[in-house]
Amino acid sequence: MDETSGVSVWTLIGIAIFAGFLGWQIAKRKGLDKRGWAAACFFFPPAVIGVTIAKSQQRPGETQAFRNRWASLAAYDPEIKAAVERLGVLGPPAVEQFRMAYADVQTRDAIPLIVADVERRWGADGRRVGVQERS
Repeated sequence: MDETSGVSVWTLIGIAIFAGFLGWQIAKRKGLDKRGWAAACFFFPPAVIGVTIAKSQQRPGETQAFRNRWASLAAYDPEIKAAVERLGVLGPPAVEQFRMAYADVQTRDAIPLIVADVERRWGADGRRVGVQERS
């Protein structure tokens, strides 16, 4: 192949590697299949457009924006602060379950229902009810 006639093979390989890396990063941020999107973007670089417009699979509570908002809510919102303190005796996993459930609905009316559900699931001894411990 004559070097003056067009794009070199090394340029195409560089573009493929960059597209694969970009596909991996975008899919990771959106909670999609990283390997699949990276491979698709590597072999077909225009697939980067597809992963860019693909809908995110993350729950609202898993996003960094909500995690930042949650820190403020847990510290300053009286209802959420009280719920976090109440569930804190059951341990961090119970509080995490409350955070994820609240993120899904983001309705203040649901806070007492979510707290009651988490307390019912975790039981008085702080272990999740209905889940056997592994030895």
